[in-house]
Amino acid sequence: MAETTINSILAIDCGSTATTVALIEQVNGAYRLTATSQAISTHAPPWQDIIVGMLEAVREIEKTAGRTLFNSGGWPLMPQNTNRQGIDAVIIVASAGPPLPVALAGLMKNISLTSARRAVATTYAAVTSELSLDTEHPATPSGRNGGPLSPEAQMQLIQAGQPEAIILVGGVDGGAAQPVIDLARIVAMALRLPTLSEKPTVLYAGNSQAREAVADIFGPLAPQRAVPNVRPNLTTENLAPLQMELENLYVQRKMSQLPGFQKLGTWSPYPILPASKSFEKVITYLGQHNGLNVIGANIGSGATVVAAQTGEFQTSMVRSDAGVGHSLNALLKMVPLEKFQRWLPFELAPEALRNRLLNKNLHPASLPETEEDLLLEHAVAREALRLVVEQVQAGWALQQPAGRGQLQWNLIIGSGRTLTQAPQPGYAALTLLDGIEPWGVTNLALDRAGLANMLGAIAAVQPMAAVEVAAHDAFLNLGTVIAPWGHGTPGKTALKFKINYANGEQLETEVAYGSVQVIALPPGEKAALEIRPSRHFDIGLGQPGRGVLAEVEGGKLGIIIDARGRPLRLPKDEARRQEQLRRWLEELGVSHATA
Repeated sequence: MAETTINSILAIDCGSTATTVALIEQVNGAYRLTATSQAISTHAPPWQDIIVGMLEAVREIEKTAGRTLFNSGGWPLMPQNTNRQGIDAVIIVASAGPPLPVALAGLMKNISLTSARRAVATTYAAVTSELSLDTEHPATPSGRNGGPLSPEAQMQLIQAGQPEAIILVGGVDGGAAQPVIDLARIVAMALRLPTLSEKPTVLYAGNSQAREAVADIFGPLAPQRAVPNVRPNLTTENLAPLQMELENLYVQRKMSQLPGFQKLGTWSPYPILPASKSFEKVITYLGQHNGLNVIGANIGSGATVVAAQTGEFQTSMVRSDAGVGHSLNALLKMVPLEKFQRWLPFELAPEALRNRLLNKNLHPASLPETEEDLLLEHAVAREALRLVVEQVQAGWALQQPAGRGQLQWNLIIGSGRTLTQAPQPGYAALTLLDGIEPWGVTNLALDRAGLANMLGAIAAVQPMAAVEVAAHDAFLNLGTVIAPWGHGTPGKTALKFKINYANGEQLETEVAYGSVQVIALPPGEKAALEIRPSRHFDIGLGQPGRGVLAEVEGGKLGIIIDARGRPLRLPKDEARRQEQLRRWLEELGVSHATA
């Protein structure tokens, strides 16, 4: 289909709990969002047909737009006719369904296996087991070393979790090939055992000199694919080829197996993309096009996705064990209860907290019914986000120049129902601030229309549609955050401000360490700020106490001055911590935080 014929686009995002549909059309020569709708995703029982929820959302779009887009049999009318019935393009992304279970086998935990983990974390996959030549039995109760695993234990470890893919890595190009060949033989022996329900695909991404020998070892035992080494030398990572194979495998083994997927694929000539890949593309575009350091966080029921773009690197991370609904049970196994509890401004016994979280895991599509439910969901969102951001930061070390400190973000974009459907934007703002801990001067925005997952896929078909909708309709500007790095004495001045408004008015204020303060500045309006931090705080110039001039833009909340310090420290006293949490929420417009 020629690009110039696309005047209308129906974009569909099928998530694990909700399906979002958006109608984008040319209005007065520009692409604009004209209608959106959302319905429950129906890939799971009792429906077991992904199409049902999509058609429900489409029918709502038709009512809103006053147009017929699909025929009575549930097929899109394409192309759009002269009476504006039908559509020119259908674009679909998906994150529904379970992650791809993957086993990792490598020579060393801290080298090749680390790179393999990062490759796995770029799509909807879950590591079921890891085997390395330095893997040992757990230490005994007396503290004695458990010793190396036997061949039988190694094979059992590979089979644990019934992987559908095994990634084999190890060795640098040109190095000794025998160790990774020996490891391949162990994996091959595991594949010969009858306990695997189906043969997993073997992805080899190790020493290129061993590729032919490894292929001979696996032979007809299992499907296999070879890609360039993830660690061609000790200081270089090459993740892209393995990432691409994993993404293809996820689409083949998981996405394409969703009930109704085959019919869905006939709706459009364009490939159905994993939602995380489309989200990554739009964050990359926003960073490159505007010359900004951008980080996007999509907190979903089944997974949390973080994508980042700076002038020097691009990265993304998908954690299918760090969602706020479907994968909450997995998150509970990694994050201690006290970490969730620290974000609650009310008393809740640990056992009661665990039960409420497990109940949410059993009913992932449920919405918060009380203020406590809402605060609890945002506590989970904070920990999911912090977990993923921490892993992303660990990967930056290999990409950043030596001596570079903590990154500063120009723009943070929050996405996912927990953030975008909160009753007040202050909930989302504080969750993003606590999860990412930006410092310096940063703009905050929300994916208010639920389009962020779709825009990358739309850009591949009609780039101008993605550009114009991103500029005008997709994001809600929450405002500008001013957050210094450092710590001081609670109650003492951390920052002094002088704000020069466009109408000539001025405002001078001081903000105490440990507090959050919001200064009104409506969306679209700009102001000049003179920021003077005290001697313990750095506002982004690399020199504590040095002032800066900055032009900032307003938003739904205005100017948010976060003087709680970085890294963020919560009060250790429980009563004081809860009181602080309530004050921070109230300052951001959440006036009924549970007392």
